[in-house]
Amino acid sequence: MGLLRFLTVLAAFLLALPAGVVAAGYPSKPVAILTAFNPGGGSDVSHRLLEKYGKGVFDTPLIITYKPGAGGEIGWTTLAAARPDGYTVGGVDLPHIVLQPMLRKKGQPGYQTEDLFPLCGLVYDANVVMARADSPWKTFAELIAFARANPGKVRVATVGKLSGDHLFLMQIEKATGAKFAQVPYAGSGKAIPALLTGEVDAYFGSGSSFLRMENTIGLAVGTRERYALCPDVPTFKELGYDIESIKFRGLAIPRNVPEPVRAYLESHFARLCANPEYQEAVRNGGLMPAFCSGREFADIIAREKAAAASLLKEFGVIK
Repeated sequence: MGLLRFLTVLAAFLLALPAGVVAAGYPSKPVAILTAFNPGGGSDVSHRLLEKYGKGVFDTPLIITYKPGAGGEIGWTTLAAARPDGYTVGGVDLPHIVLQPMLRKKGQPGYQTEDLFPLCGLVYDANVVMARADSPWKTFAELIAFARANPGKVRVATVGKLSGDHLFLMQIEKATGAKFAQVPYAGSGKAIPALLTGEVDAYFGSGSSFLRMENTIGLAVGTRERYALCPDVPTFKELGYDIESIKFRGLAIPRNVPEPVRAYLESHFARLCANPEYQEAVRNGGLMPAFCSGREFADIIAREKAAAASLLKEFGVIK
């Protein structure tokens, strides 16, 4: 048999084998979960649970690594450039990963959304308008009235510019006519103490942050109906505003990871996320478990990208 014929037959044989057989040597060392934000934030909470409940599911440990900065952009650029061998998996947040490339100036370095291959969806996290319990504003209406009368005077924490929090802020400004002073932080681990110490007046961000804090009040939540994890917080729709804002968190890998390795990762994360103890721990961490396949997660990314582009065009931010 000629060499070309041999290679053709071998390739067909390998493609026909079950993924577990082809990937028999994988993994042979720990798999790193790259976290694009600082320790202590919502992404870190989510990934630590994967690390914990991955024991006994994965053949080698899951370990957390951190690459924070620029609202996640540094970490996701690192993920996109990682070796496609299945040993680097990254946590990704929506709408962050569609907003940043869309708003980046032409010619600037950085990842593209398409560089991050969707592995699976994990959880979602409703956005909340938060203030300290001793804030002069006890309702969303009171906050908006003050901000309208005092444009740019209310300092609002967000997790990074051109992030999901930033888009949340823009949605609120558009719907209400109020203007705020954005104070971006590298992660919720930095934004939370900023609110609690009075460095900022409010925090427009993840419900997981709100649920981890004491001495704070929620003024509005971005779900269509009351959010099960903080049912006392009214929705924007109840308050008369057409605002919905939810972050989706999932996992991605660099492009060109071999299909058997990708299949191994997706199937094992599916097993992990089906564990009722893991799901309860996710809820206790302030997140809502919502596992979905890589293909389904890709559909969510495409939908979020289209919605963000439409909104930013309406704001005049992009053409």
